[in-house]
Amino acid sequence: MNATQTKGRTLRRITNMLRLLPLLAFSALILSLAATDGRGSYARDTVSDGIAYTTSDSEGRPAAFTLAHTPERVLVSYPGATELLIDLGLSDRIIGTIAPYGAEPPAYADAYAALPILAAPYVPSREEVVALRPDLIIGWSHHFTPEALGDVYSYFDRSIGAYIVPATVRKGHPSLEETVYPFIADMGHICGVEERAAAYTAGLKERVAVVEARTAARGQRYTAMILQAHGSSLYSMYGPAYIIDDIARKAGADNIVDRQMRAVGPERVLGFAPEVIIYVNPEDCTEEEARAELRGDPNLQNMKAVRENRIIIVNFSDVNNGNGRCITALEDIAAGLDALRDELEGMKR
Repeated sequence: MNATQTKGRTLRRITNMLRLLPLLAFSALILSLAATDGRGSYARDTVSDGIAYTTSDSEGRPAAFTLAHTPERVLVSYPGATELLIDLGLSDRIIGTIAPYGAEPPAYADAYAALPILAAPYVPSREEVVALRPDLIIGWSHHFTPEALGDVYSYFDRSIGAYIVPATVRKGHPSLEETVYPFIADMGHICGVEERAAAYTAGLKERVAVVEARTAARGQRYTAMILQAHGSSLYSMYGPAYIIDDIARKAGADNIVDRQMRAVGPERVLGFAPEVIIYVNPEDCTEEEARAELRGDPNLQNMKAVRENRIIIVNFSDVNNGNGRCITALEDIAAGLDALRDELEGMKR
């Protein structure tokens, strides 16, 4: 083969390789898209050079990132995530967390007391975040906004993982299946304790199955309003964008409020006539004290559910931590509905 033929063959090989480049790039794109399932958090995969996961941005849009290694310095600005890491035996990785919402259950008290509490009561400053040098930050959706910590992408660009707890994204109709279970699975995947996370979730599902069986056996469903007081006869009514709506439904109570109403007066509350009120208790007071607080509002005296004391108490932190404590709220609501059924049946006799 002469020099001219060799040169021609080399040029043809280069040309053929160039023709293949678009196809190879397209194939790589298809493979990358296959790594997520389009559902926000719960889309996850482990790649050879890191830990890939998909969370969301503050607007609920999927946001993918790959951690270089299993996180060892985790900063938490949402107590529900702190509790979950404690449940999964990962508290030694937490370099900072905000204080819990109210008094912690005894099961978390000692572990929480041993953790470093951040200076800011709800969300750390950006300066505090930088000083702590986290490799993963977990928080509320509204923490990852330009006004607070900055969006998740600003951390991805600095090779820092950011994760938004699914239950804090106020979008659609969140459920245990779409928020709490995926949250646990994501933490297991990201932190390398998948079997432990799966076992924890299985235990929660068993408890939910018991409640759903009780709900089915009860046969009777009740209309409900999910109410939280702010003092001075101001109330918030939880709508379908909060996970407590799904929890109440699973227990056998159908929320009659179809949208979130914040800090409204008693006249708005009196526009509804629920059979039962699910009262969110943010003060860590006893059930008796919480019921007395609601019944003591003179503006609600003529509301039938208030007058007849058909009030089920759930703790604020149980329904707003987005973790396994949601199941405790589910069990409390179910127990309250069982008591209501017994009361009504007794009245018939």
